[in-house]
Amino acid sequence: MSDLEIRAITALRSVKMPEPTWHGRRAEFLNGLMTLDPHSHLCIDQKADLWFLVWRYRRQIDDYDLVATAESMVTGAMSLAF
Repeated sequence: MSDLEIRAITALRSVKMPEPTWHGRRAEFLNGLMTLDPHSHLCIDQKADLWFLVWRYRRQIDDYDLVATAESMVTGAMSLAF
């Protein structure tokens, strides 16, 4: 995992998610992967889920780099920081 992915998984720990969705279960799964082996590589669907979750809960995450990365991954748009 890259440092940015580790920061993203760590940020998702403090995010409040609704119970009946898959979001919380997937965030816990990704956190478990990071806990077991932070040097492992996420597969493409795990990366997609990670960045979707960061994008979905972006209002609860205070890290600009994470939110900007998630925004570019999910929407395909690049934003300029002024």
